[in-house]
Amino acid sequence: MSPFWKQFAIIFWLFYVLSASLLIFMNGFLLSRDEFTDKASCVNKSSVQYSDKLNLQVCTDSKSQKLVLLIVDALMYDFANFDVNNKQPLPYQNKMPIFMDLVKSKPRNAKLLKFIADPPTTTMQRLKGLTTGSLPTFIDAGSNFASSEIAEDNFLDQLNRSGRSVVFMGDDTWTSLYPNRFKREYPYPSFNVWDLDTVDQGVVKHMEPELKKKGWDLIIGHFLGVDHCGHRFGPEHPEMSRKLREMDDFIRNLVGMLDDETTLIVIGDHGMTANGNHGGDSAAEVTAAIFVYSPHSELFPASGEPVPQVMQVDLVPTLSSILSVPIPFSNLGTVITEVLPRVESDWPALLIDLVNNANQVNQYITKYHSYGGQFSDELVARLSREHMELVVKATKLKNLAGFHEFVADVRRYLGSVKLMCEEVWVQFDLASMVLGCFATLAASFAVFIVISAIPVQEFIDFASTKKLSLALFVSVATSVISWLFLGAFLEFSCFMSLFLIVVFIFINRHEANNHLKAIKQSKSLIDLNILSAIVLLISLFGLGSDNFVVEEGFAVSILTAALIASLFFFWVERKQKPAHLFYGLLSYQKLAFTAFIAAFFALVWSLALYWQCREEQSWCQSLPSTDLNKNGKLYQQVAFTPLIFHTFPVLANWYWLKKNGNLVSNELTSQFITYLPILTTVLSIMYWVLESLPAHLLKKTVQWDLQILPQICFLLILISFLCLLYDPLLVHVVHPREQVPEGRADLVPYLFHQVKSALNRNGKKGVCAVYGLSTAFSSAASVVGLLLYQLLSLLQGSKVVPALVITLIALMLLIIIASVSRLNTIVLPGQLVYVPWFAVVSWALLSVVCFYGTGHNATFPGIQWQAAFVGTSGQFSSNFLPGLLIIASTFSSQILFGVLLPLLLVAPLTVLSINGGLARQDVKEKAANGEMFIYEKSSLTEQGLFMLCVKYILVLFLRVYLKNSLETVVV
Repeated sequence: MSPFWKQFAIIFWLFYVLSASLLIFMNGFLLSRDEFTDKASCVNKSSVQYSDKLNLQVCTDSKSQKLVLLIVDALMYDFANFDVNNKQPLPYQNKMPIFMDLVKSKPRNAKLLKFIADPPTTTMQRLKGLTTGSLPTFIDAGSNFASSEIAEDNFLDQLNRSGRSVVFMGDDTWTSLYPNRFKREYPYPSFNVWDLDTVDQGVVKHMEPELKKKGWDLIIGHFLGVDHCGHRFGPEHPEMSRKLREMDDFIRNLVGMLDDETTLIVIGDHGMTANGNHGGDSAAEVTAAIFVYSPHSELFPASGEPVPQVMQVDLVPTLSSILSVPIPFSNLGTVITEVLPRVESDWPALLIDLVNNANQVNQYITKYHSYGGQFSDELVARLSREHMELVVKATKLKNLAGFHEFVADVRRYLGSVKLMCEEVWVQFDLASMVLGCFATLAASFAVFIVISAIPVQEFIDFASTKKLSLALFVSVATSVISWLFLGAFLEFSCFMSLFLIVVFIFINRHEANNHLKAIKQSKSLIDLNILSAIVLLISLFGLGSDNFVVEEGFAVSILTAALIASLFFFWVERKQKPAHLFYGLLSYQKLAFTAFIAAFFALVWSLALYWQCREEQSWCQSLPSTDLNKNGKLYQQVAFTPLIFHTFPVLANWYWLKKNGNLVSNELTSQFITYLPILTTVLSIMYWVLESLPAHLLKKTVQWDLQILPQICFLLILISFLCLLYDPLLVHVVHPREQVPEGRADLVPYLFHQVKSALNRNGKKGVCAVYGLSTAFSSAASVVGLLLYQLLSLLQGSKVVPALVITLIALMLLIIIASVSRLNTIVLPGQLVYVPWFAVVSWALLSVVCFYGTGHNATFPGIQWQAAFVGTSGQFSSNFLPGLLIIASTFSSQILFGVLLPLLLVAPLTVLSINGGLARQDVKEKAANGEMFIYEKSSLTEQGLFMLCVKYILVLFLRVYLKNSLETVVV
């Protein structure tokens, strides 16, 4: 096995130990609940007595033969409410007067209420809650991207079992969750958030014909235009006004088509933030609207004070009551009596609905408690007594006043049950979390000792023998045995690997002691590493504070700037006399170093202009959610900003490679790497200009341009990368007797240079010229960075291009600053390929700064869904491709910093070859060959790269672990 694969095996092993310990912790951290496949049923009223059948539902008569349920995705309450006193409404305000018109003209037949969702406010979880009445947990949110069939009892299955017919049209998520449930279905692709009209037009097209048909009991129409408009443009865009007016016109026409046997319910599944996103738990995201209209019957009057809002889980028992089907088994909602089409004298029928609701919930918690035992025995017993009292009380009701009191009692009881379930389902598995914490801390400390105290060569020698294979075999064998007999493969494999690492450290304790003594010779480097550890710990343990989590982008920017600023003070020679200190600060090296640091500060703080603010950051102003401004006119100037910023990386990279001789060759590979990135830049700008056109102009263009242009860009990036992979060393060798190529336009200058070079050889044969040798390694990395930038800029859009360019420049400045600092603080030449902790920590912190600086944040609304539609039609047979594009966009800074990590090792030698004046004279003399030092000291370089990778993995691991564990403590 080659040294490379030996080191790779070691890194993989250490990475597995860290990952396994984190997974043990996450098993206790991720919240979940048990799901049952039990189906609710009902019995005839004549065959049941309330006093002895406490868990049965009684079959009821239909109160409305037919129901139309419209889901206007992201219909927040502010969209539906009409404020007559608002004389200057925003684009999303006062655009749907139909609801208020009906409430005022027919107050006993129509109601508009706030409709509060349980987070997470992702569409799939909301649909699950709206059909089953259950509560989502955190682990459910991941299934929003891969919707699978729902097995829990739901009102659609109850309708099918009762012989009722359901017709569906709209968002195809329904047909994924409930296949083969609909008599007729008209699904439309839902993932393309750039398409505002296709789904809505499909619902409008099929609604009227279906209304006129016979043989249906429920029609479901799910509109997506409002939600997609929010994602693409935000709520304050003219397109939002258009979509809301379209909804208003459609509902107004629909009301006129309803017969006296049909009830209309219009709901929103969630709201949206000021940026048009959703997924979290802010008031704007959870506050949707529900509107109920019954043309044939008055709605039941409120019991006591009118309720200003209802929970979304309450829809399920309400629909079940209207359609006279059993309430689904796992429901935790409460019947909304105020929206049932019943007059006041029908309270005895409503009494049966409420008792059914209480019986169903009691049956569910009894089953859940007996199955998992998560609920408190005392609390379950108390709730059972309350339920029995309610059932007994129901048998004694004689008048309407008593019924109103009973409604309040049922709501209190069901509210207590829901609260108990919420509290239990946010409890963590403390045993797994404690075990994971211990494993994580032990693994982190062990890995830190390995890479900081034990010489890398000892680990390499260990991998060269059969000891590593034997250790891995023992670890895997014991883990498999434990899995077969105890079902605990992950835990045993993690702790067995930890044990073997500890044994290795103990065996090499003497070498570790000698290695630490050698490191202590560099006092300033030790101080820097200690300071870096302090800064890293502040950034990690600060995550235990809510305020730090909300302001993490700002806080990490300060910590990164402080760590970089400290490099200057550690560079000042301690032995320098005070009288000479001022003049020492005016040296060329320190002036240049100061300029680099000042420029770095400016770039870091400029990234704040591109933050996407959280709801809690009232002081913050987000980058607009779209390339179009509120007036839709930015297409007239959208090319300007990308043109200036987007051309900078490709031109700067071309100049850099030309200047250092890496692109002087006429070979095909060199030509591809020279011109393909330029062509990619031009095509991407063309794509952004087309994309920014307003809707009425965009319809006149060739639609496939929006797909083919980014696809060509992706292809050019791939070709460039393959060329670099085929010939990664961008060097050109000119042999002494090289033949003159034919067809050269610059033949005379070429011959002149050949003659001149021959004269300079003074008759010495065999001498050749090599171009680009001093930057052979960094040139390949710069090309990779350019290609990555072009890929990520396509995914994130023109609005983020300036931030990505700033990220690249800040990254390069950090490399230069760390390199200059190392060139003036190292003791031995071999330390040139040793990347200290302060550089790794600064690199990791800057990646976090750039994560926020490129328009992301650590919330569900912060996900930029539009990346899934770059170069695609928006219609996918699987979620792999859109998921991959969204992940690449979301973690663009982490990907960029991770791929370019080796530059931290190479950069000091690159700086030496470009400007030796930035280094001490003794260092300059010992590494005069620039990056060829890597080739000359290949063994040291491999060891340095190994340590760099493990350090970076450890820092990232600590961030992921402590972010989850400390936020758990906060919760």
